[in-house]
Amino acid sequence: MGVNVQNISAREMLVLARKTAAKTLDVVGSSTTKRLNLCLGLLSNTPTRERLSDFAQALSHLDIDQRHYWIGTLYTLLLPPAIRRAQATYFTPPHLSRALLKLVRDAGFDPLHHTAIDPAAGGAAFLSTLAAEMHSAGAKPASIFSRLHGMEIDRGLAKLSEALIAARVGMRIREGSLVAVKDALRARLAATYDLVIANPPYGRISPSEVSTDKWRDVCHPGHLNKYALFAELCLRLSKPGGLVALVLPSSFVAGPLYGRLRSYIREKAEVLALGDVSTRNDVFVDVAQDVSVLVARTGVAHRADKPVSFGNVTRIGPFKPSSAGLLPSAPDMPWIWSGKQRGIAVGGATLADYGAVIRAGYFVWNRELERLSNRRRSKLDFPLIWARNIRPPHFCRPHAKRGKGVNFVRFEQESSGIIRTHALVMQRTTNNSQPRRLVAARVSPSVITRWGGFVTENHTIIITAPTVKVLNVLRFLLNSAAADARYRRLSGTASVSVNLLRALDLPSPHSLGASVAKFGFSEEAIERAYAASALEASRVFA
Repeated sequence: MGVNVQNISAREMLVLARKTAAKTLDVVGSSTTKRLNLCLGLLSNTPTRERLSDFAQALSHLDIDQRHYWIGTLYTLLLPPAIRRAQATYFTPPHLSRALLKLVRDAGFDPLHHTAIDPAAGGAAFLSTLAAEMHSAGAKPASIFSRLHGMEIDRGLAKLSEALIAARVGMRIREGSLVAVKDALRARLAATYDLVIANPPYGRISPSEVSTDKWRDVCHPGHLNKYALFAELCLRLSKPGGLVALVLPSSFVAGPLYGRLRSYIREKAEVLALGDVSTRNDVFVDVAQDVSVLVARTGVAHRADKPVSFGNVTRIGPFKPSSAGLLPSAPDMPWIWSGKQRGIAVGGATLADYGAVIRAGYFVWNRELERLSNRRRSKLDFPLIWARNIRPPHFCRPHAKRGKGVNFVRFEQESSGIIRTHALVMQRTTNNSQPRRLVAARVSPSVITRWGGFVTENHTIIITAPTVKVLNVLRFLLNSAAADARYRRLSGTASVSVNLLRALDLPSPHSLGASVAKFGFSEEAIERAYAASALEASRVFA
């Protein structure tokens, strides 16, 4: 196999799971029953196919939490790609499940008496671990099965989830009695629970896919997301005084499209803890979203003077609180709090305060191939800058997509797509191997001198400013860890949005200038500029 299964990493397990799925897809096809039976064979340590032997051997060296997680992951890898994308089937790793469950225990969840439900229960990451904790606390299987409930839209996953839970307590579960095969967003649900816990699916959805108009409470028109709808459902399923624990994309924390969701959460519940899932690649495998955890107590609105425990979760431990702070006074405002912690102080300025103008890249090359050439034939042919040409801290120069030389875009007349001034260019989409979401470089002055202007592809963003000096400051600022951290609070995805970039919190130009003069072009200068801007704002509004 080429891997030491006695000391296998999550990354190696993912590679092995993918290889196993690829070797088995022709056997499983689109059959839910075959897919389920393969996974049940792994659960009982009786794999039914030789092709599963390497994966089964690796599983035998893992603890039960990890074993269950990887069996569920294999199930998803065996799903047809279209179904997997539609269901957004990415499961909660054991480290994160345990961290969130410790938070709810600390908040008062009683494993001997309280009830719990997961309305997105695929893989049973939470329910299985809850069952184990209830069992360890002395609860009988009958008591556990009567107090745990779940819903799952995929029939095979629902059955697998019940099997995983049964394995925890050593007793069979009557099929469908614990995890119902339901679309939770369409189901009519009357019961309420002491704990509602979920890692809901993400992804856009249309109003026609929802049974009520409750989406209006948590979503902006034209931007319905499954996870916001699940958050509303979870708050509704909680008893007054009960707990809601959620794993959500980090975009909900500060993104402008999630103001209604933040307001709704504060209206229905007291926010107890909010945590970043740091080092995402160590916690989630094969997921491009930055995520956060939220724990809240329902039945009372969040008071403005109620402190929230802020912290983070990593793969090596539980939720680690870093500070306690207040949420903003306006309920829909971003949940970014002031304080001494790195990456937290609110600057209060935006790119507009620097006189910057932001626009998306112009040229969609695969739609207009006839305009693309490797030679400049007229003065209205301009060099094309690709996203891959952006390599900070170096100047950005045009290079052909393939081979040597430069690609040119032909114009028949003047166009707003032609940039004839000094500018920054940014990548609109990053990948998991890049440490930063914000990647910006200044276009080399030689481009303007030689060709009189340039064009960029649509996977880029262009920023112009009143002076070259301001551009240099913005290049330094946008490539900083501080600005990157704040952008991640606006968006949890790998894409950089022009609108979110316009909303990005920055230190005031005055504070940044003074800080750079004192500390030079450094991360310390930027953090101190944010802190100075926050202090200045607090004095103004005091």
